[in-house]
Amino acid sequence: MRLDQGINDYLPPNGGIVSRIAPTPSGFLHAGNAYNFILTYLLTRSANGVLHLRIDDYDLGRYRQEFVQNIFDVLEFLGLEYDKGPISVSDFERNFSFKVRAKRYEDILEKLDEIYICECSRTTKNAYINGIYTKICKNKNLKFIKDKTAIRLSVDEGDPLGKLVAEQMGDFVIYKKDFTPAYNFASVIDDEDMGINLVVRGEDLKACTLAQRYLAKKLNFSFYNANFIHHKLLLKDDKKLSKSSKSPPINLKDSPQIYYKILVNDLGLDIRSADKIQNLLYEFKLKNIAKKFLQSMS
Repeated sequence: MRLDQGINDYLPPNGGIVSRIAPTPSGFLHAGNAYNFILTYLLTRSANGVLHLRIDDYDLGRYRQEFVQNIFDVLEFLGLEYDKGPISVSDFERNFSFKVRAKRYEDILEKLDEIYICECSRTTKNAYINGIYTKICKNKNLKFIKDKTAIRLSVDEGDPLGKLVAEQMGDFVIYKKDFTPAYNFASVIDDEDMGINLVVRGEDLKACTLAQRYLAKKLNFSFYNANFIHHKLLLKDDKKLSKSSKSPPINLKDSPQIYYKILVNDLGLDIRSADKIQNLLYEFKLKNIAKKFLQSMS
């Protein structure tokens, strides 16, 4: 549910927290998504911040309308309100899909000089060593051919942040072979345009954080100075929950207290606060949990 339905001139307070819940419509949401949503909500609301819903539909091949509807259903089930963003599947597709911002991404792409065309795939011989791209296309001077090539950012290893990116990701793709923006490119631009200054994500995305901060630095985006919190992952059989591994979806017939209790236990809060989201937020504020997170940001 969105708080400002019909209000178009909502502005965040100067210097305030601006964050987002940013699921991908590539499968039905699982408990790990609920954990992230609730924690993001608690951190943002406890600071009287502005919370956006941004549905990251950058992966066209996995997009389904029922997955978008599931996002709205889960947010309502968990009782999480947001300030800005779509309110229905049709509203999302008309006004909030990444496709309505296609020119914005292309304009930013033109500002980047340190890019090159790549024809490799994950199965290309010698293209990857330990998951890091070996730059075999960097000096080929290839031309972009849709569905056959991608565009990579050449990472400057002389930059301290760039060195970390090179060690963990290498030269990463910013435009895919279908000429749609890759997640690590589009997400940075969207976050900059939305004024996001707090990102709450799983610890498995630390490499993405490095890549996105590096790109933001190259583009002189204020998003470079955003705060990042990487939280624990929920596991099943020692493997992280994920849509790609077909983790069990959230059962909307269950009680949301199931998911509140996970955070209550992790954060050492009073178990009685898990009965309602309002009480959980009150306890979160009372124990000043947000300050503890912000002091230990990674």
